Amino acid sequence: MKLINIFTIWYLGISFVVLLLGGVLIFKKLESEIDFEQGKELERQLDSYAQRIENGAAPKKIKTERLEIAELPTEKALVPLTVRDTIAWHDQLEQMERQLKASRSYLINGRHYYLSTYNIVIETSDITETVVQTMLAIFALLLIFTAITGRYISKKILSPFHKSLEKISTFSFQENKPLVFETTRMEEFEKLNAFLEKMSGKLLKDYRVMKEFSENISHEIQTPVAVMRGKLELLIDSPITDLQADLIQSAYQSNEKLTRIVHSLSVLAKLENREFEFSEKINFSSLLTQSTHDFEDLIDLKNISLVKQIEENVLISIHPYLAEILLNNLLTNAIKHNFTGGSIEIRLCQDHLIVKNSGIEPKLNTNELFERFKKGNNNSDSIGLGLSIVKQICFLSGFRIGYQFEKPFHLVKLSFR
Repeated sequence: MKLINIFTIWYLGISFVVLLLGGVLIFKKLESEIDFEQGKELERQLDSYAQRIENGAAPKKIKTERLEIAELPTEKALVPLTVRDTIAWHDQLEQMERQLKASRSYLINGRHYYLSTYNIVIETSDITETVVQTMLAIFALLLIFTAITGRYISKKILSPFHKSLEKISTFSFQENKPLVFETTRMEEFEKLNAFLEKMSGKLLKDYRVMKEFSENISHEIQTPVAVMRGKLELLIDSPITDLQADLIQSAYQSNEKLTRIVHSLSVLAKLENREFEFSEKINFSSLLTQSTHDFEDLIDLKNISLVKQIEENVLISIHPYLAEILLNNLLTNAIKHNFTGGSIEIRLCQDHLIVKNSGIEPKLNTNELFERFKKGNNNSDSIGLGLSIVKQICFLSGFRIGYQFEKPFHLVKLSFR
């Protein structure tokens, strides 16, 4: 969810709660004010009626439907003003209505009169309806205003953030340039940009150190490895005993395994550093056909049957060098972990590639086989990096990869879409 949407939801939620509480307070205040003002009006009316009696008007003549006048004993104490709610029948509405009734007594011209009058009070439901309609109208206006102005305001306020995000997305180790951001007037974005500039500089420095180290290791180890290989080959061709031959052969295989490990780790380092970001449309069908042809001697050596179903002109976007490594590792894996006299099935279509081979059931979970130096069995010929490289290539190329074992078959599936 976008940041502006989260802000908007929170803002509208808080506004709704505030409007709800405000509506309750307004309702209580309106109800209290209306009752107070109506009480004052009724008191004024009683005083007016008392003034008319004092001026000589007969009580019977000014008595109305809403005005009650009763004469009390003179010696009885004056009744103070009393205002209270009551329920009475309303003839026009033909129903019982809430009313506000005021009463008090007056001593006029030596006589004690008790006056009482009432008036219909505005219904609570009417006040509630008015308040609710008003609050809903305000909330609707707030919602419309937020929807119209929110995008514009967020685009303006978050403009430095989006610019920084765009800068980060274009950051590349290959360009060897630290991030540089424009100055903003917002303190938070200034702190963020300063941190990102510092971090990018440190990342580039660490990257150069690691790259130099891995390149030096890869380069420097090649010379002694090549010397050992040459001397071991000379020893193998020399007159030696069977025991010496076995020891030399074992040393030679270890030397070759070390070479493969160094090469594979170097490839992995380059993949993780995204040194193969360039990609192009290649004819994967032709490349797969050529790769299987290159491995035919190894396949025949283990007497493995090969079934191919390769659809023509399957075009995918991938770095050409990575495509070769991908297919070589998949085919090497299928041959190396196969039985003598086993089978390999290869199916390629526009959507996916499937490499299926017979083999021993892996001792690890199939998902773990994509990790470095994880092997399904103790085959000494495997270095446990082939599938790690395959997975990394798939990640960089936007492919999905899956591994299944359905006894006795291993199945690796690459989905291009």
